[in-house]
Amino acid sequence: MRAATAAAGGTRRGLSRARSGIPAQAAAGGTRRGPAWARTVGRDQPQAGTADRLVLGLWLLTRAVLLVVSLNPRLYSAALFGDVRFYGAKVERMFQGELPYRDVATEYPPGSVPFTILPALVVGTGGGYRLAFACEMVLVDAVGLWAATRLARVVDAGRRRIPLAYVLAMVAMGPLLVLRFDLVPAVCVLVAVALAAHGRFGWAAAALGYGTAAKIFPGVLAPLLVLGMVPALGWWRSLVRTVPPFLAGFGLTVVPALLLSVRGTADSVLYHVQRGVQIESLWANLIGIAHLFGLPARTVYGFGAYDLTSSVSGAAKALSGVLTLAALAGAAWLVWRRARVRGGLGPADWAGAFTIGTFAFVLPSRVLSPQYLVWLCAPMVGLALYLAGRRALWTLVAAALVSQVVFPFRYTQLRRLYPFDVVLLTLRNLLLVVACVLVVQAFNRPVEAPDRAVDNGR
Repeated sequence: MRAATAAAGGTRRGLSRARSGIPAQAAAGGTRRGPAWARTVGRDQPQAGTADRLVLGLWLLTRAVLLVVSLNPRLYSAALFGDVRFYGAKVERMFQGELPYRDVATEYPPGSVPFTILPALVVGTGGGYRLAFACEMVLVDAVGLWAATRLARVVDAGRRRIPLAYVLAMVAMGPLLVLRFDLVPAVCVLVAVALAAHGRFGWAAAALGYGTAAKIFPGVLAPLLVLGMVPALGWWRSLVRTVPPFLAGFGLTVVPALLLSVRGTADSVLYHVQRGVQIESLWANLIGIAHLFGLPARTVYGFGAYDLTSSVSGAAKALSGVLTLAALAGAAWLVWRRARVRGGLGPADWAGAFTIGTFAFVLPSRVLSPQYLVWLCAPMVGLALYLAGRRALWTLVAAALVSQVVFPFRYTQLRRLYPFDVVLLTLRNLLLVVACVLVVQAFNRPVEAPDRAVDNGR
């Protein structure tokens, strides 16, 4: 009797899964680890989870070349070394007994501190610090390649498109990839994409939490993670599975920083709130264009960057906050609409959702530093299996190449608002807007069969 009941129950579950489009053999193994199909996809591809020799060899070659070019001012530019020298100087003060955020003021959130200290522990803060820091970022980049490969295992049957896109598009971001720590939060976002695609939503939230502690912007993606889960799991289960791990990842470095100094830790965030209209932002770009037609404007140095000041800069600063909130609300609406249609976002949707959220944070902001393109590129590689996604990547790569002409090679001319350089910056920013539109197009592709939607685990 018991066997018959179990068999009947299994049959009912199998029929239920069949109606929802989820393979029966995958449904049989559903656990709290996430959708069972997410773990079974790619098992027929024995090498799907590992980077093949072509991808790995290309990654090693491009990163070796990138290191040589980045660290040799004769091949590129010494103008990029300033931030790394700043990191080393701060760490040297810590080695002398001063404590971060209490004695050593820094503009970077606590999640950045371990990545500035580790190179100094290996080689000190002298001449070798720059090389050690760049090598550390290459190791972080290797984690990004692993995440891209894991993502490809679920959404692209282990094919090479996503890992190759990661290798080639990220290196196109240029030397800033290894001479800034912006790669750390970017890789955290890509790791979150891969983990969410595998159904490991708690770990995805933890990755976003640490990324938020390192650079703030991944925090705006956490609500998108929840919204993508709610239609399948409900609000309570979605929040329970994501909020505690997010806080754990966030608190890993933030809590010690708060114990050292609440005021100093808060200042590392308020520092960015107080910044002006940075010269490369879309807002400054519009002011620069208006300057070519007679609007008085000039560049001023503040908060470690060059801002553009004019009679409309105050209004631009105020509007940037409003439009950033509006853009984030728009990103949330896009994610919610697709999640409701599909009964939860599927594995292939997370890359688009997080890329849209990052664009919504970056484009309307009054600061758009060239390294922010790294933030956009990391999750965007997950869209390489779609035509619109590949077009978006190519457009972003073009924007990155133009951006490298602007900074560092023609930055002095841009600060003086030369017409050619204002036009060059306009081209870079227009390419970013086009890339954003293409990402939205890739995300809003026609809904596929529901076997890729979030499993509710029931």
